Amino acid sequence: MNFKFSGINIQSDRPADTFAFYMKLGFRALEECAPDDKWYGAEFALQDDSDEPKIWIWRRQPGDDMVVQNLFVFRSGEKEDRLDELYTQFTQAGVSCPKPETAVWGGREMMLTDPDGNRLLFL
Repeated sequence: MNFKFSGINIQSDRPADTFAFYMKLGFRALEECAPDDKWYGAEFALQDDSDEPKIWIWRRQPGDDMVVQNLFVFRSGEKEDRLDELYTQFTQAGVSCPKPETAVWGGREMMLTDPDGNRLLFL
């Protein structure tokens, strides 16, 4: 049986804030419902040249006590100084993030946290 990775669901208590965060990071929005929509429902493409994989943001429903925090890993595939460019881009867009650092494994990385506590690791 073959499976294809399609994307990531984020359940959020503040979906509009989470949507704005990913917009500031420069992801391409494919769809956004009205902020007062019961399910909210927003969708981002993770790659410029494809509609998959995606990030879906949903309003957490009353009574849903599941707490999920994820770590999303993004690899630029480019030279390491791309992280410095991303840092500048993100901070100019109003995203609070630490400067890229050299990790214990020797490569450079930058870790962000979205409004729902999900962590994004840029390599």
